[in-house]
Amino acid sequence: MKKTKVLIVGILIVSNQSHAGWFGDMWDGTKEKANKVLISTHIKSDHIEDIDFSHIYSKEFYKKSYFGWVVTGVAVVGAGAFSYFTAGAGAPAAATGVGAVASWVGGGTAGAYMSGLSMIGSWFGGNAILGAAILNGLSIGMIGGGLGVKVATMGILAKVGMGASITALGLDGIVYFTNPETDKLEYRVRVTIPKNIGGKKIRKIVDRIYSTNEVLNEAFEEKDTTKQKKYFELLEKYKSDTVGLLRKGSIDTFSQEDLLVLGIIAADQSKYDLFDKAISGINRSKLDNKGFLYYLDALNSLYHGKEQEALLYLQNAINENKYALEPIALSINILGYSDFDQNENKIENLVAFAKENFDSDAYATPLSMVSIYYRVGTFYFINCRYDKAGQYYEKAKDELGFFQKYFFGKQLKHTIELSIANAMYKEGKIDTSTKLYQEIIEDIDEEDVDELNKIKERYIGNNL
Repeated sequence: MKKTKVLIVGILIVSNQSHAGWFGDMWDGTKEKANKVLISTHIKSDHIEDIDFSHIYSKEFYKKSYFGWVVTGVAVVGAGAFSYFTAGAGAPAAATGVGAVASWVGGGTAGAYMSGLSMIGSWFGGNAILGAAILNGLSIGMIGGGLGVKVATMGILAKVGMGASITALGLDGIVYFTNPETDKLEYRVRVTIPKNIGGKKIRKIVDRIYSTNEVLNEAFEEKDTTKQKKYFELLEKYKSDTVGLLRKGSIDTFSQEDLLVLGIIAADQSKYDLFDKAISGINRSKLDNKGFLYYLDALNSLYHGKEQEALLYLQNAINENKYALEPIALSINILGYSDFDQNENKIENLVAFAKENFDSDAYATPLSMVSIYYRVGTFYFINCRYDKAGQYYEKAKDELGFFQKYFFGKQLKHTIELSIANAMYKEGKIDTSTKLYQEIIEDIDEEDVDELNKIKERYIGNNL
């Protein structure tokens, strides 16, 4: 089997990092669960009984080892990737400070700036242009000069905070940034396209999207720009054609499950009016469990600027699907970005609830408690609460599995440890911070010069 490295500000997401180890329980499943899945997915779509996370993301259909990075849009981007991602238009403009962060994401090699922008854009259904927009408009809290501070004026502390924010959005798939087209702050949220849901035509489309995405990721790994361009354009065509079905068709022509899948693909393409059309067309009166549908309702509200309404829908989703992390992660982001100090207790209560109730056996998800802890730690860091930031980063590290700590996921471990070291440094624990930094350096593989350089560049103690 190929080992594939996925770099996110110098981190490696290994397979589905939501499990205790690399192999985890990706391949598990009892006969009882399998039978339940087979029964539920063969119910006629017009008589669907549940739109909950366990039904929509049944582990039976997300067993492949590439699930954790393919379905989230995370692709292996090398030095040659930028030529296809910009379609020959050249590098998009990025403010001073963004270049360094983009290069951290891209791996530090030749072309890392464009690769980093491309990777960030790909997480949210776009390209390097979107990646530059996200970095230029990223809201990183109070650190370095206030909410939405311009990266052009950033010192090392703010750049480190921005780097941590990029790592966080890579892990939980949520970004809050100023859209350059509207000059307004908005959210983008990564949502996995469900498999084996809907009619034969829709399932065939989704299978085609997955298989094309798999080939595209292979092209990234091989740095084959010709292949990249071909399959990226093919993937975009499939998605565009699919959204076209929703645009042209009447709601009455689609089944409940068809509407759900089509709506998610429309949201992936930022066609929020069509997402609204699809989600609003689902008949809720016959549903016994609406946990995942409430989550989509929350996204619909969020994309229309109704944050408080979104929080109410998310609470409904949490109440019905206590085991799911997605509603909790999004709630934490909304609360943290709207007023972190005022919402601190609510955020910590959500974290405690997630720790008690998250069940990775219940459904397939690219999220984990690592995602939750790292995001909250980053909120504390960018709000200059370094002691609490360090505590949450420590919890994120503790959630890593054996293989992530010692084998294939060491870059993720190093990134989290660096966040701990930076929090310690700002807390005034210089000696302890320096010791941890040296341990990270010694643990990096000798041949991984790029990671070594990134760690050195991002350690606050080296840049003051």
